[in-house]
Amino acid sequence: MNKLGILILFVFTSLFISCKQVNSDRKSEGQPIVESIKLFAQARPGGEHFDFDMPIDKGLDDLEFSERANIDIDSNELILGVSLSDEQIAIPIKYLSGFEVANLSIEDENFLVTWCPLVGSARIFEGEIGGDKSGFDFGRGLIDNNLLIVDRKTHSVWNQLSCKAVNGDLEGERLSPIATIQSTWSFWVAKYPNTKVLINRDTSDAVFPQFVYQKPYYNTWIPGEEYPESDGSHKIKYLGLGLELQDSSAFFSFEKLFQKHSPISYTLNNQDLEIHFKRDGLTAWVTNSNGEMIPSAVVYNWAWDSFFPESRKY
Repeated sequence: MNKLGILILFVFTSLFISCKQVNSDRKSEGQPIVESIKLFAQARPGGEHFDFDMPIDKGLDDLEFSERANIDIDSNELILGVSLSDEQIAIPIKYLSGFEVANLSIEDENFLVTWCPLVGSARIFEGEIGGDKSGFDFGRGLIDNNLLIVDRKTHSVWNQLSCKAVNGDLEGERLSPIATIQSTWSFWVAKYPNTKVLINRDTSDAVFPQFVYQKPYYNTWIPGEEYPESDGSHKIKYLGLGLELQDSSAFFSFEKLFQKHSPISYTLNNQDLEIHFKRDGLTAWVTNSNGEMIPSAVVYNWAWDSFFPESRKY
């Protein structure tokens, strides 16, 4: 082999090793292994569904516990609350605003934390895919204006409200939602005064830097005051609680719930349930006959109807 051939071989080999190293580094840092996925979806809110290469952005991996005294949070600011390992945890939604997809590890358990401002819903899911704990990333696309998530193991695309994989090797499979309460901070901390709080300090990889630490109030409505009369699909009158049990689903409008006394008894899919709600907390949740909280979602009615058109209305 002449000198030119040796030089070309050396350069090619160096580039190959370099590419392998870059991919290895990205994997170890939790970066998306793929940069885009061909998908039939929306590229923007309210847009038409079409085939396009959906870009993938890194999910947040840096949620950490913080002392409450060090947190700037308003009483009416929205949080996502959950009970894990016999302790209560609050995640102020403003810390999810710039990312929308976050990975959380507590002891040996992994969780997927999501926030979709378009449909007004924050949800937590079990974070393992077939025993894999590598996590999830954010898909820059939407289905019926709802958040899309990409798992790092199979690169399947998942939808937040339906909980289903809509593309990839696991298409048709389901994520397992965790029971949560989406409420105002004042309600949660009054209910659980010893709550822990999760935040993120590093916002350098935010998907939406313009929304970092944006405080969501549902179109600036403050609980206890009159409903705002602003235009658009984010009117508070559209907000309610969506519940899915196997092949059955139901939706409970907050306007209707807040006219009743909590809790109310309800039967869905032959299961006796209690629907709890609190006007001042802008919240509702569901318990079964054993008093155990079961998964549900605070969400706008038009968004819930897109995925559960046969849902019963309270």
